[in-house]
Amino acid sequence: GEPLDTCPACGLIYSRFDDAAALKMRVVRARTSGDWSGIPAHAIPVEFHAQAAAQMPVTTTPMLPGFTIAKAIYVVSAECAFGMNLLKDFYASVTDVVGGRSGSTQKVLREARRQAMAELRAEAFALGADGIVGVRLDFNEFSGGGKSMVFVVATGTAVKLKLVA
Repeated sequence: GEPLDTCPACGLIYSRFDDAAALKMRVVRARTSGDWSGIPAHAIPVEFHAQAAAQMPVTTTPMLPGFTIAKAIYVVSAECAFGMNLLKDFYASVTDVVGGRSGSTQKVLREARRQAMAELRAEAFALGADGIVGVRLDFNEFSGGGKSMVFVVATGTAVKLKLVA
């Protein structure tokens, strides 16, 4: 006869129904808690993609503690260029001469890094990843024509993770 997990009247497979119902409940809870970890990307409503991507674990190492890599998806990258105005450049050059830290330059570098990491997570999330390993950040400066730009490139490997039991 029919397998024990199948309804004899309609053919519904109970375990599939239970899995779908459990996922639906997790999504409802995540909407209020903001914790999207462990929920597959296809089940996350579009309006919560950015929030879910921001929670994606990222590391410069080839592994994430507590997880194994189930699948390497693809190499992801993000590039951000930020302009530095002449006034900031002038104060940064004075700081270089007299010593000390340049707060304005550090602020631009910090914002460029944050933006590159956010874009890196968004690209990985769009590929269905739930983590990024082997992240590398490269910073460069481009000057010319009276303009100065800070350029940040973030690269890494988007992966599917499996929680270590």
